[in-house]
Amino acid sequence: MRLPSGTTLHNLGFAAALALLSLMAWQGKRTQDVLLDTNAAIADSLELITVVQGMFSALQDVETGSRGYVLTADPAYLAPYRDGRARVAALRGELGRSLDGRYRAAWLARLDTDIARRLEIAAANVERRDRLGLEQAAQAMATAGGKETMDALRAQLDELEAEERALLATRTALAALILERGRWQVLGGSLVIALLMVWFLRAMNRTLRRQAQLARIAGAGEARQAALLRAVPDDLYELHADGRIEVLSQAGGQHGEVPDGLASAFADLARHPDRSLVAFDWHDEGGRDHEVRIARSDGGESLAIVRNVTEAARARRRLRDQQAFLRSVVDADENLIFVRDAGGRVLLCNQAFAALLGLQPGQIEGRRVEDLPGGDLLAPLLDGDTALLREVSELRRPELAVADVHGHERWFQLLKRPMALSDQQQLVLAVAVDVSARRQVERMKAEFISTVSHELRTPLTAIRGGLSMVTGGMAGEVPEAMRPLLEIAHKNSERLVRLINDILDIEKLESGRLVLNLQPLALRPLLAQAIEQIGGYAGEFGVRVHLVPGEDAEVDVDPDRFAQVMANLLSNALKHSPQGEEVVVVLAVRDDHVEVSVADRGAGIPETFRGRVFERFAQADASDVRTRGGTGLGLAITRSLVEQLGGSIGFDTQTDHGTCFFVRLPRARRDAVSPVDAEGRQRVLLVDGDAAAATQLAALLEQHGHATVVAASAAQARQVLASTPVYALTVNLALPDEDGLAFVRALRSQQAYRHLPILALGVQPPAPEREAVSGGAVGIVDWLHKPLDPSRVVEAVRACLRGSGAPAQVLHVEDDADLRTLVAHLLEYEALRLHGAGSLAEARRELAARHHDLVILDLMLPDGDGSELLAELAAASPPTLAIIFSALDADAVVPGADSGLVLRRLVKSRHSGATLAAVIGDYLRNWPPRPPTQGHPIP
Repeated sequence: MRLPSGTTLHNLGFAAALALLSLMAWQGKRTQDVLLDTNAAIADSLELITVVQGMFSALQDVETGSRGYVLTADPAYLAPYRDGRARVAALRGELGRSLDGRYRAAWLARLDTDIARRLEIAAANVERRDRLGLEQAAQAMATAGGKETMDALRAQLDELEAEERALLATRTALAALILERGRWQVLGGSLVIALLMVWFLRAMNRTLRRQAQLARIAGAGEARQAALLRAVPDDLYELHADGRIEVLSQAGGQHGEVPDGLASAFADLARHPDRSLVAFDWHDEGGRDHEVRIARSDGGESLAIVRNVTEAARARRRLRDQQAFLRSVVDADENLIFVRDAGGRVLLCNQAFAALLGLQPGQIEGRRVEDLPGGDLLAPLLDGDTALLREVSELRRPELAVADVHGHERWFQLLKRPMALSDQQQLVLAVAVDVSARRQVERMKAEFISTVSHELRTPLTAIRGGLSMVTGGMAGEVPEAMRPLLEIAHKNSERLVRLINDILDIEKLESGRLVLNLQPLALRPLLAQAIEQIGGYAGEFGVRVHLVPGEDAEVDVDPDRFAQVMANLLSNALKHSPQGEEVVVVLAVRDDHVEVSVADRGAGIPETFRGRVFERFAQADASDVRTRGGTGLGLAITRSLVEQLGGSIGFDTQTDHGTCFFVRLPRARRDAVSPVDAEGRQRVLLVDGDAAAATQLAALLEQHGHATVVAASAAQARQVLASTPVYALTVNLALPDEDGLAFVRALRSQQAYRHLPILALGVQPPAPEREAVSGGAVGIVDWLHKPLDPSRVVEAVRACLRGSGAPAQVLHVEDDADLRTLVAHLLEYEALRLHGAGSLAEARRELAARHHDLVILDLMLPDGDGSELLAELAAASPPTLAIIFSALDADAVVPGADSGLVLRRLVKSRHSGATLAAVIGDYLRNWPPRPPTQGHPIP
């Protein structure tokens, strides 16, 4: 018998597979039809069950509504009653359509009778309630048979629902059986088809491989050689043993002659047959550079590769020149410049940066700072790189301290920005400007301010008082010849006092030490008072001041400081108004703020001076000092005061038409607004100049159930406090626009914020060695200066007494025994137990002996600074609150001295982000209850 050929077997296998596929498709169509019919029946059953349940729910609404109306006569119960009647009618129609003859007419008639009976009883109950009143209607309702009718309806509908659910279960089981049978049919057919296809493909592949193998072998050698020659951009030559040179390929696809110079080089090589590999540089007549490599074979033949490296050589020379230029530029800069990659390696640094460690740039570049001797000294400069490489476009640090290898502390202003190279490598460029000299100047300025305050103002006050007494005749009659001289001296002493006061005010405003006594006051009387007080000064210029009548509004304002604002604006307008003109003051009330404008009709502000109007000691014309007087500080002080009050100031001016200065202040909040958001979460204000750290800390606090508001500066925080009630406030002491603790002191000086929970933070942003923020926190009840204000101390301590019955445990850490005794007398009658410690060592023993509710902490102690205890206070359970005495006397405060001391200690706590958020949460949960404020909402 003749066996079928391979092709015949292939055709038979393909036909069998096709037939099996057709059979499976037909069976699948049958299964699909059955499933569709079953699913439709299931859907009908589910719809019928839904109608039954809806009808019974509607009947219950009718019964509930009628009963509620009978018992209460409240028309609100008629709404579900009427709605239920309408739904019963609609659902009865749907029930009839769903049953579609499946039940006897008698059953439906009985259902309709019971429904009608139930509706009739409900309507009668409502009608009797309207006609007969509660008692008779209730008696009739009890005997009307409504309950029996509802029970009958419930039984009928439950019977229908039970039968339908049984039918639904049967149909569902049938569908599952059909699906299972179809699944096995598909699986078996697919297996057979797969076996046929595997056999078919294997047979075909064997045939095709045998046919293609010979073709590949035949063309492989030639194709490989041709492709290699086309792909190589270099010139290729074959050097034969008899001295012939064959050109295999040349750049550009040409096949020209061998250059003379290159042929000579090849000839010289033939004299050294012992060298199997030769490489040398060759320069052609056009000045181009080439790299030549020659390899010998065993048969005496050689292959020469000639590569044009002219551009590469030029690029290497340019790169060396650029590197030398860049090195010269960065080394000439006295600021610190360095570049790090994502792995923390320093790719570039200048001499100034290397000098911090006493090294040269070459000893640092290519290495991690952590691996360098003394590299930990540079840790403050390296924080924040991880955040920059991920999401932050820029990182600024207004001030940070770094100690060099010699132990000298230097202060820098740091700017970091990310860089992306063409190979997707991420780098961080950092420039740190040395501001140590500026800080020294600020310290000298603070000392100068202290000198002005004590050494100049005190004797000047005596001089002014003496001159005032003499010119007033209290020392006897003044000769007429002396009076003009005395008046000149008195007038200039007044001017000098104003200058000194202005200098002190502007310095207090900038350092945050100016105390504001905010009160909700009507503004129009304050404006009238300011105009009245400046009336004499206006008379000297022959100018009238007019307050335009209008509505009034309350603002939270310090009346004395607002008077100073108006005095500056009015005096400025008077000095620049022509004689006989009028200065107009307008109070405009808006929805959320008020606007006070002071307009003159003078010459206007020169365009070249408008950008410097609010600068210190700025005057449009130097001659103004002599003709109009003034120090040039008034508008600068005015702007700072307005901003401290939570407002803003600006001006409009036209040449030869006058100038209008306007002040906008937020209106006072009459009603206490909750410091809790719509979801019931306590709102916490985060004041932090580092956007990345603030964002991460806010996310962590929200995970602990707090709502957060972020402010990037002290000024922005004041705006938030003026408009948004907050439950608590955290402040990173390294703020960009103000000393952090000065900001805290300014808040504590205001009655509205006297008991607001405030936590001072020392936060470090993410870095390569950590994924999240880290740092420490301390709860500050108050921040006080020496000498003590007894009432302030007692008030701060009382704020921490919980009133739970058990005396509060208070620790006073102070090396001055007399001062400890004074505080003990002040707190003698308070519900607390006061413990004393004269040093850090004693304080640690006391903290270890018991839990303390409050610690009164002096930062200057004989065996260290008190800030070393801050981490231990935060680690207590619950955390211990602190009243901190400044390290310096109030009149000799150097801005930032306390903040720097506490900030460094908090940062060294190095709690992880999650732990820091937990510490903040513990502080807020255990903060003593705040007493309600009068006339002002609790923030």
